Order: sequence, then C-alpha cells, then structure tokens
Amino acid sequence: MGTFLVGAVVLVCAALAVRSLRADKKKGKGVCGGDCGKCKGCHRF
Repeated sequence: MGTFLVGAVVLVCAALAVRSLRADKKKGKGVCGGDCGKCKGCHRF
C-alpha cells in the first residue's frame, strides 16, 4: 500500500511539472528552443 501511495505522489508531481512546462511554453516563457535567431542570450553565461 505504501508503494502505491508513493508512486501516486510521484506521478502527480510529474504531471504537475509537465503541465507547468506546457503552460510556460504557451506563454512564451522558458527556454528559447534552440533557435538562436530568436534567442535573447539564454545560452550565454
């Protein structure tokens, strides 16, 4: 039973992370996607 609960918690956390990444991508936030023509310096240190 404990394994099931831990697995469920991990699955929910992963789903929320993916949801957040997709929402950020739709809003234009986050990584430039590797297109350096549109990049604002995200690969520079």
